[in-house]
Amino acid sequence: MHSLFIIAEVVKDWFNQQAEALGNNGVAIGALTLSATGNEPGTHGWCAVKLSAATEQAVTDLLAANPDKAAQIWWTKYDLSANPTHPQTQLVARGLKVISKPFPQ
Repeated sequence: MHSLFIIAEVVKDWFNQQAEALGNNGVAIGALTLSATGNEPGTHGWCAVKLSAATEQAVTDLLAANPDKAAQIWWTKYDLSANPTHPQTQLVARGLKVISKPFPQ
């Protein structure tokens, strides 16, 4: 089972700190690559990762203990082999698009 996280900019730093504390070995959300228009500036970031059962429980507990932050985080679990388009489907459902940058000329 994979986990998809879509994170609003206002909780990005907090999310990265918590991911690091849970053993992520680096930032989970780098650049904010999502917005409602598909243009900059980015308003959200995203990551997909396979978590252990213990880490899933730790994330569940963390979000339950921080409802103000959790309100800015969309977390869904999905089977990558059965539903490889889940991340894109979730972006559409939340009105977000990947920011596309033109190729340099």
